[in-house]
Formats: sequence, structure tokens, C-alpha cells
Amino acid sequence: MLGKLLLVAGLGIGAVVAYEQGRSIDEADVRAHYREQLEALRAFDEEAVCAGMADDYSLAVVDRTGGRPGSTTLNGSESCDLSRKMLGFMRQMSEQTGGLLTIDVSYDIGSVVIAPDGRTAMVEATSTAKLGDRLISRTRGREKLSRSFWRTRSHGGDAQVWSYGG
Repeated sequence: MLGKLLLVAGLGIGAVVAYEQGRSIDEADVRAHYREQLEALRAFDEEAVCAGMADDYSLAVVDRTGGRPGSTTLNGSESCDLSRKMLGFMRQMSEQTGGLLTIDVSYDIGSVVIAPDGRTAMVEATSTAKLGDRLISRTRGREKLSRSFWRTRSHGGDAQVWSYGG
């Protein structure tokens, strides 16, 4: 009887520790999330990109293309739809050129601030998209990330986008 009680107590303590560890976020988790999202973009994996968005995702975007700023706010569904269209275009361009012409996306993480409770992180990052050597867009933004059950998700944030045409 005592053995069973100790086993149950041990399992309970283990479950609490695992639960807490699965909800805390650190800089390594943030960098892993960005790396996974970048791999998903490069693989045209729409589902993985959308799976990185939390249910309460909201992104406020200021588009500075053409000298006249415009702004919009996208929820998770709208952002996912936009990502699907962008990835579809990128896939089509790559397939039509036999992989010779692709849009290369990269991230530069400027800062990561972990909340005092260790549950969320605020990330400042810049992403660039290039077609060959030509810069076609740059995005600077802040994004809130959290972790739940060992999965890092974005809650959105704000971004400024510059697109360069030719």
C-alpha cells in the first residue's frame, strides 16, 4: 500500500514538473520556433506555418510600400490565408523555374525579453525576402510567443513592412 502511495505521489510530482516545464519559454525555445518557421517557409509547408499561430493571434501591420503607409490588423485565420497564398506563389515560382528562382527568406532576431513568470517572450526581429541578390521586402516587428505542452506559438504583435518593386 505504501509503495502504491509513493508511486502515485511520484507520478503526481513528475506530472506537475513536466506541466510547468512544458509551459515555460526561454531564448532557446524562441530561436527554435523561428528556425522551425523558417524551415516551414522554405519547404512551402502551409500547415506548419499556420500551426505556429495561437488561437488569439492578432497582427497589426503597417505597410510602408510606395511612400503612403496603410495599416491593417490580421487575425489568425486571415494571416494563415495570406501565408497560404504567399507560399502557393513561392511554390509555383520555384516549380516553374525548376527551383532556379526562389524567394529566400531570412530572420534576424534583435532581442528576446522573457516575462518574469517565464510564460511568454517578446521578440523583436527583422525578416528579409530576397529574389536572388535583390531585396524585395523587409519586415520589422515585435511578436509575443508562449509555450504550452512543449509547443511554441505566436500570439502576433505588430510589424512594419517595406516592399521594393522594380
